Amino acid sequence: MNNALTQTLFGNELLTTMSLESAINLLLSKNLINVGELAEQAISKKSGVAMCGKNTANIDLVSGVQVKSATVTMPASSNRYLAYISINTTAPILCVITNPVLDEQYFLHIPYRAFKHLSGNCINISFGKDGHPRSSQWWHYQVDSFEELCELAK
Repeated sequence: MNNALTQTLFGNELLTTMSLESAINLLLSKNLINVGELAEQAISKKSGVAMCGKNTANIDLVSGVQVKSATVTMPASSNRYLAYISINTTAPILCVITNPVLDEQYFLHIPYRAFKHLSGNCINISFGKDGHPRSSQWWHYQVDSFEELCELAK
């Protein structure tokens, strides 16, 4: 598709031949991929657990879990990196945190009991100026791999 929007944003890059991986990384770098939807579909596929309908309240997978994604960024009002996770659910959360600073991903399984007492609609996970994770209660819920996270979806 070569319309005014893509031509303006990508210019001569539209003529560049690249692998699908490179194209996805380019779209990710421009924040043009819905990473939350990507996480939901990937966890559903890997775990074999069906996704709920789009208007299902509180859960994303029929097993009763909510899938969240977060990207490590440095807000303008901060001198450290943060990842924000929405907690607007009463279901356990399976979370994928993408850290472009270190080119890493982290996986969390946060039970509802861990955040049900909090007011507000999100938690933040702190990272240092160098992009490395800082001490936080939320790291107690880290799992070792994407495969383990998908097993917890069942």
